[in-house]
Amino acid sequence: MNTTLPRWADLGLIPLLNLLLAFLVSGLVVIFIGEDPIQAVKILLNGSLGSSYGIGFTLYYATTFVFTGLSVAIAFHAGLFNIGGEGQAALGGIGCTLVCLALPWPAWWMALPFALLGSAAFGAAWAFIPGYLQARETTARR
Repeated sequence: MNTTLPRWADLGLIPLLNLLLAFLVSGLVVIFIGEDPIQAVKILLNGSLGSSYGIGFTLYYATTFVFTGLSVAIAFHAGLFNIGGEGQAALGGIGCTLVCLALPWPAWWMALPFALLGSAAFGAAWAFIPGYLQARETTARR
């Protein structure tokens, strides 16, 4: 028995069904609290895409989620399961901020490589303990 889905279903139908189910559930929640779901969608779209200010904030917040999703996808592709992507992104931001505030940089391009190193170091420090425990468990199983 073949249990794999056709490519069109895997790439098109499943995401569409997930989106429709999300709209249905969120619409039911909006109805449950006594508001109009159509009006809620209009407010959502106007706030996120209705002005250049809204588009800027939408892209600002989406960037973090995109890069966090990429980090989890890369680990998953390597056969690992990473549940700390959000923490790594948050600590990476803190590391970048601390490096940028530590010295009075004369130009942004001088601070950029050190800010990248600081963010990588803080994100890696956050991932060190679970990474170490995972490696130790894998070694113990052999």
